[in-house]
Amino acid sequence: MASTSIRPAPTAKETILTPVITLKGHEGRIQSISYLPDGKQMISGSDDKAARRWDLEAAKEIENARKVCEYKVNAVVVSGDSRWVVTAGGAYYDGPGELKAWEVDTGIVKAFHGHSKVITCMDISVDSMLLASGSDDGATRIWSLDTGKLVAGPFERPRNRDTAPNQLRLCCS
Repeated sequence: MASTSIRPAPTAKETILTPVITLKGHEGRIQSISYLPDGKQMISGSDDKAARRWDLEAAKEIENARKVCEYKVNAVVVSGDSRWVVTAGGAYYDGPGELKAWEVDTGIVKAFHGHSKVITCMDISVDSMLLASGSDDGATRIWSLDTGKLVAGPFERPRNRDTAPNQLRLCCS
């Protein structure tokens, strides 16, 4: 059922936000940001090959939580249970994709291998068990965060003219 409201939409002037903190540290363009579920911390990923964890109440980086990647970081995501921080990236022209999951409490790192080109997007399932990744290699893969193993895919992008170029085919049971 659609909701209805008799209140007018706010004007642009009413929706302008005023910054309350500035977080400094990245040396490159920030590509992605993801909040931890408690809303008190966030992760940022940048062209400077770093994923940084920020304490928003203290307005500073949690330096011992910084993760350095081999390539630029295109995307970061935090699992709903706050157990995992995942970074994705890779070399844009001639290298493989880079996909890593960092266990927040232990610092254990899992690398996921399979994409032949830069990883451009990813997300974690609601139950924090699966990681889905998409790459410029035209494939989507689904991984187990616990084992680091591929559990489904690769789902290849259709390559013929009869199929839409933006289609993704997944099978769910």
